[in-house]
Amino acid sequence: MKNGRTEGGSLISQIHQVCQRVWHAVLSRNGLEDLAGARGRVIFALWNEDKIPIKKLVEKTSLDKATLTGIIDRLERDGYVFREPSPDDKRATLIFRTGKDEVFKKKVPKASDEQNALFYKGFSKKEIQDFENYLKRVLQNCKDAEESL
Repeated sequence: MKNGRTEGGSLISQIHQVCQRVWHAVLSRNGLEDLAGARGRVIFALWNEDKIPIKKLVEKTSLDKATLTGIIDRLERDGYVFREPSPDDKRATLIFRTGKDEVFKKKVPKASDEQNALFYKGFSKKEIQDFENYLKRVLQNCKDAEESL
């Protein structure tokens, strides 16, 4: 805290910017350039649950719908995903993986471990757990605030 003012928001923004650059370098070193940026967030979310509505993908990635739609357009163009109307809800569109992303699954754990080693250097397991719990609380606070806008 400087002069009675908190720095959390500024620090989170700076961490986000630096970590994006480091993550991109880690991905590049591991031949995973196609997973850089928000594209990777979408693919990672689909690895956890495939064949989901865009609305649910918005929740899983924290991307706004307009941004997500553009990313899905590019992923579809590049052969990673396709869309189909939901058989249960005519207003919903489901996003499916094509399987082209399967080649990344073997390489991602190594890249992720490398990033985590950089990110958590000098942290104990307890510190990591506490830190992630605090971040989850901050994220939930921000999501709650967004809902009230």
